[in-house]
Amino acid sequence: MKTRMFALLTVLALLAAACGGSTASPSASVDAGKSDYKACLSLDTGGPADKNFNQSAYEGLEALKAEGFETAYTTAVDDSSYAPNIQQLIDQNCNTVIAVGYNQGTALQAAAVDAANADISFGWVDATWALEDGTIPANFTGIDFQIDEASMLAAYLAAGISTTKVIATYGGAPYPGVTKFMDGWVAGAKYYADKKGVAIDVLGWDPVAATGTFNPATAPFNDVLFGKTTAEAFMGQSADVVHAVAGTTGNGTYQAMMDAGKYSVGVDLDQCVSLPEYCGTLLTSAQKNIGAAVITAVNDNYAGKKGGTNYIGTLENGGVQIATLDRTESAWTATFGTLVTAELKAEVEALKAAIIDGSVVVLDWAKK
Repeated sequence: MKTRMFALLTVLALLAAACGGSTASPSASVDAGKSDYKACLSLDTGGPADKNFNQSAYEGLEALKAEGFETAYTTAVDDSSYAPNIQQLIDQNCNTVIAVGYNQGTALQAAAVDAANADISFGWVDATWALEDGTIPANFTGIDFQIDEASMLAAYLAAGISTTKVIATYGGAPYPGVTKFMDGWVAGAKYYADKKGVAIDVLGWDPVAATGTFNPATAPFNDVLFGKTTAEAFMGQSADVVHAVAGTTGNGTYQAMMDAGKYSVGVDLDQCVSLPEYCGTLLTSAQKNIGAAVITAVNDNYAGKKGGTNYIGTLENGGVQIATLDRTESAWTATFGTLVTAELKAEVEALKAAIIDGSVVVLDWAKK
């Protein structure tokens, strides 16, 4: 937890600058007035210890608590929980209510435009929002991530270590926050193929047709068996690296790939840290720095910027990244120490620079 919190705070200044907010870290804050301001999260299913998407947001909330804010959160049981959970936080006199997850949008939007809630700041993690006239509600902040940029880097890296030159991806459900990962995965494979003059096959997603492999279950992001069987099916088609974009469903994939001596790419957090038991299969993770964005949004709200803006996390502003390739964990180095060469790392850094300067456009490569 301490390691993840340190990593979260190292990107906070970048995110704050991008949002135009405060760059003060929790450890530096001495504003006693924050104890009178209540920051709240409506977490999706999985809750604060899912070692994934929700946990990243919750770590931001914990940092806010350390900074002096009063905090609270709720956890959804299923889709029917969203509206009552958000209302529960409103009834608890929360000053900022941030909903985590694309599915919470309908409930959050209704609360934000309710005149009774005009004094409350609302945020939505994994989406942006504008009214029909194109304006963003004055009490709303969208928090989204150009995660395809990070996934493109991860796919290039995966193609570089793949023996079969077949890599795969799948999603929990076909939401934009999911398919962006998958777009980047295809883009990175195509970019590698172009640069190296080799064929790379990608299973599980076609960005042009917008068709791919998704979990049809009612709890698509919490289905370890689906993750396992999907990984096994991909390996049966020669895939040796799989990018699971499916919350804890991905744990089944990580186990299957590790058992087979093959490789995985994680999502949202540095999953070699949050899921150390799978570090030996996790090449890297495509990360959304959700916690830092939550910290910045709440501090902006507290400072008087109630909303009216949408924030997009990118490689350039530090909102997205891949997990470090300079690792010391023995499980990781035993698997990847010789596969991830200095040359491959340099190529990934060059691709990152090209994405940032605009000479490489992810979606263009995804749809080539």
